[in-house]
Amino acid sequence: MTARQLDGLSRGEGDAETLAGLVRSERSHRLLALDLVMDVLTARDGVAAPLPAPERAWSLLAAAQRYAPEAVQELLDLPETGLWVGQLLNRLYRPVTSELPLWADVGHLHCLAAAAAVRAGLDFTFPVPCISGRIDLPTLGQIRLPQGALEETAVLAGRGGLVTATSLSGVVRLPTALHRSAPGWRPLHRAEVRLPGDMKVGFILDDLSRHRIAPQPNGAAQRMAPKTAEELAALLRTGCDLLVKSDAVWIPTVAALLRSVQPMRAHEAFRVRSASSDHAMGGFALSWPDSELACAAAVAHELQHSKLSALAHLFPLLEESAGPQQLFYAPWRDDPRPLRGMLQGIYAFTGVTRFWWGRTRLPHGEYEQLAWFEFALWRDQLAHVLPTVREAPELTETGRRLLEGLSSTVAGWSADAPRDGATRAVVRLAERLAVDHRVLWRLHHVRPCPSHVKRLATAWLDGAEPVLPGRRSLRAEHALWHLDARAVLTRMAVADPMALDKLRNLPDGEEVPGVTGAMRADLLWAAGESSAAEQRYLRSLVAGTAPPSAWAGLRLTLEESGRAPHAVHALSSVPELVSALADRVRRRTGTPADPVELAQWVGQRPADEG
Repeated sequence: MTARQLDGLSRGEGDAETLAGLVRSERSHRLLALDLVMDVLTARDGVAAPLPAPERAWSLLAAAQRYAPEAVQELLDLPETGLWVGQLLNRLYRPVTSELPLWADVGHLHCLAAAAAVRAGLDFTFPVPCISGRIDLPTLGQIRLPQGALEETAVLAGRGGLVTATSLSGVVRLPTALHRSAPGWRPLHRAEVRLPGDMKVGFILDDLSRHRIAPQPNGAAQRMAPKTAEELAALLRTGCDLLVKSDAVWIPTVAALLRSVQPMRAHEAFRVRSASSDHAMGGFALSWPDSELACAAAVAHELQHSKLSALAHLFPLLEESAGPQQLFYAPWRDDPRPLRGMLQGIYAFTGVTRFWWGRTRLPHGEYEQLAWFEFALWRDQLAHVLPTVREAPELTETGRRLLEGLSSTVAGWSADAPRDGATRAVVRLAERLAVDHRVLWRLHHVRPCPSHVKRLATAWLDGAEPVLPGRRSLRAEHALWHLDARAVLTRMAVADPMALDKLRNLPDGEEVPGVTGAMRADLLWAAGESSAAEQRYLRSLVAGTAPPSAWAGLRLTLEESGRAPHAVHALSSVPELVSALADRVRRRTGTPADPVELAQWVGQRPADEG
């Protein structure tokens, strides 16, 4: 890779030549991993029994390659193939608890070989694993035999273009047109996107494979009806179209990397879930997006992950450390993240921010203010975390170069600001919610020194000045707290001013339906009723029933009113200290302290950002 190409990737970009190089390097990486798998398997006698030895499957794959090299290349490039290789290597080298016998796991190689033979039109007979009556044929579909044993073998045979699968539980004859459904046969859904220059990029909507990037709760993929698959494909086509129109830099990325999408169940509005894997370049799991814009942002996010994972297979970005991992604040997560996760998150959200930045450059259109909100929010959050992460001693020269390039990209957006007053207000709101997320994160993960809290409580009760800040520690909590709840409500209001009115007309309750983690006070605040929201926050804090988010909500309302500036300072810089002190005072006296007065008192002393 040339210095120019590496610099382009370090900015979060990459031209067609660079992306083609990444694809070639990832193919090499995949073949090396498969070679390692074969070395391990051939050294273990009977590892595939009752199936043929792995060498037999490899020979069938090689035979198919001579007649259909492109089909075999697609099978090897398939994200799900990389996922299987990574999981199998992990299982072969480390004790792993699995309900699936090792021979059946190894047998996916036999399924790959059989799929290659079918696509090459070979005459063959070959045993394959049948799991709960299902036989996977990657890139083609899934055979459904009558339910037999949990794990058994079946024989796949091809003669003159006709394919049959036979097991103790029955026989299935595949249709000659394998893209059509038939009794016992479920074809994979295929789709394509069109890019400028009449370029077509085909991809798979994989709702069949056992190898899931984001495993389903019941362990099995959920089959989509053909109409549902077409609707999702149309959404992805439109999302990719919006993406490449926002910035031409996305054209080579989509063209080179988009290969398969594994659908997940729909989630809440403005909370699209997606996931990728280091082993599955070009593939990602995606919950049903609530809009074309959300779909475009998710595609940008996941293809950036693929790009960085491939780069990391070429150049180490971190030095391995034997000591405990440092954890960092990640604005896109509820939990603290290690350095490796931070690099992936920063790279992905630089891509997301680039998409929203491109949307703000387009002529006035639908959801323009939402684009400004998203752009301002993520630009601010990236600018906040990049300086800290760049100082990590574990970074290699390439890792540091990567972060310098991303920092340059983010800095280049710093002067971008809207001209009209309404959009400036939206940008300011995004910046305030960026701080809100940091405050919420501290309330959940940062713990003040207990002895310092004790001394502070004594000083408060004695009417003395607050003592200097003490040491703090980080305690990672990995539960989902939905720290983005107020941001989700704000997005709803920006995208559709009537949306919050509909929520307010629902029966009065503490929780907001459809926005997990949001309370009634948050809804009032997002709807512009700051005073009413403050009263609810205060009531819950005084009653001792408030979640940590109430302290952060109080900070927002106090900031808006302009009163109690010392309280705003304390709740911005050391909210965990204010919360712990309030609990301590309540336990010692049996009565609550006034939350605003307490925070105002703590804020008299300058607090560091430790």
